[in-house]
Amino acid sequence: MTMELIYSVTFKRRSFLQFLGASALAAGMVHPRRAMPQESPAPQMCNDGYLVLDPGFFFPDAPPDALAAELGTADLATPILMPCTVPLLRHGDQTILFDTGAGPAFMETAGSLSASLESAGVPTDQITDIIFTHCHPDHLWGVTDDFDELAFPNAHYHLAQKEYDFWTSADAMGAMPENLHNFVAGAQTRLPRIAERTSFFEDGAEPLPGIEAIATPGHTPGHCSFLLHLGDDPLLLTGDVFSDPLTVRYPDWSWGTDQDPATASATRRRMIDRIVGDQMRVAVYHMPPPGFGRIEMGADGAHWVQEG
Repeated sequence: MTMELIYSVTFKRRSFLQFLGASALAAGMVHPRRAMPQESPAPQMCNDGYLVLDPGFFFPDAPPDALAAELGTADLATPILMPCTVPLLRHGDQTILFDTGAGPAFMETAGSLSASLESAGVPTDQITDIIFTHCHPDHLWGVTDDFDELAFPNAHYHLAQKEYDFWTSADAMGAMPENLHNFVAGAQTRLPRIAERTSFFEDGAEPLPGIEAIATPGHTPGHCSFLLHLGDDPLLLTGDVFSDPLTVRYPDWSWGTDQDPATASATRRRMIDRIVGDQMRVAVYHMPPPGFGRIEMGADGAHWVQEG
């Protein structure tokens, strides 16, 4: 299945080509919160390829004239490449991934995480922990490889209880539009494979010490962001709360896979207020590589300020 993001072609293509060239708790149990050591490095954003998204999929209900003006083009039918970057955190004796990328079965242009990890000197069998933001294909399906074996054989998994409960429920298929039924089928194939290795957490818990889970529902029912308490410079990983600079500029424009658009919009607004108020540094899975930036308020609203 293909999907489509509308994006500023010139800027995104330049950033994307630069990117390609560069490239546990059981529910209810919470660790006492403590900051990671000051010397803990920030995550490295690893290339998992890109998605090719169909016209109209991204911002399906945005006013066409306003969207065209933001993109600087009247042509809203040109396929756009949407980068996928997976955060990798090396902390003491733990090597942690946030999501697992798309794997080999979702889209042929995505699923290059394993190769990126090898290039970074991190074989897949050295990953100790995987913390999921949510269970969409480009974030979950990489748990299995070309041979349908677990891609990270020594990893322990961490997932919000609410997210797991939704995707494994008998009602999940009926809750999704028909064109996204494969999302459910893929999750229900993979999640049972890792269930015995998975610790489930609630909002506010720490899946691992120094990593705080923040419920950010709407894109999916149990979607979570993670605040890394990295000494004096916390970093917020937002998963798919934001997916493009325009999701910051226009938080009420729904994205094609927002399961509950109204809740997703409210979540974006809430997170924008927190990020701006706390002057947080942010890492976003689908932003132009390398995916780091901040959100600043201007006279005309919020704006994504890209690093690098």
